[in-house]
Amino acid sequence: MTKTILQLEAVSSAYGDSQVLWDISADMPIGEAIAVIGRNGVGKSTLINTIMGVHPLSDGRIVLDGIDITNFPAHHRAKTGLGFVPQGRHIFPHLSVLENLEAGLSARAADDASTVVPQFIFDLFPKLWDVRARKGGVLSGGEQQQLAIGRALAGNPKVLLLDEPTEGIQPNIVLQIEGALSAVRKEMGLTVIIVEQYLDFVWRFADRYLAMDRGRVIASGLTAEHSAEDIAHLVHV
Repeated sequence: MTKTILQLEAVSSAYGDSQVLWDISADMPIGEAIAVIGRNGVGKSTLINTIMGVHPLSDGRIVLDGIDITNFPAHHRAKTGLGFVPQGRHIFPHLSVLENLEAGLSARAADDASTVVPQFIFDLFPKLWDVRARKGGVLSGGEQQQLAIGRALAGNPKVLLLDEPTEGIQPNIVLQIEGALSAVRKEMGLTVIIVEQYLDFVWRFADRYLAMDRGRVIASGLTAEHSAEDIAHLVHV
């Protein structure tokens, strides 16, 4: 039986008096990719931000690899094993590519300290090696997305959270990102949770999906057992 790496137990979240997430429960198996899908504004990004600790829970519990991280701040969650690639990438524009990647090393656990960016990141994204001395702000959108993913991987996470990683990215770069994420899942046993609107990408990459509407999970299942066409009405108006 596949081990669960991340558990969400009746997770709820709000902005002031406005509740956005309602009692979301899910088990995320180790080494699998889970896609969070749904129309704009249904709470997908809030869910990812709540898991990461960027946005607080109002109720519920989050357990990562047997550790209750519900009350951990975001930087402590990172050191416990969460990696995060936010929507819009949020790389450091005035730092070089190499310095951005080195910043990711700070998310490693205390017993996993390193000052050297792992070679596998440059193997996954060879372009980052070619432009390692350039400032992050001058890179193309696709290069910045690769850098954001590389920076998250530098922290040696157990679970990688990505918010709309294909947004505004050229199709050939999307394929490179898909290949890189598939490789780290296979070689590192990494669990990936991805918020994504591009269903063709989801159905090629993810093992499972969670469909959301109005802050609740309204459908879930294995991508192998449902077609993207069957689920498309939950994503598109």
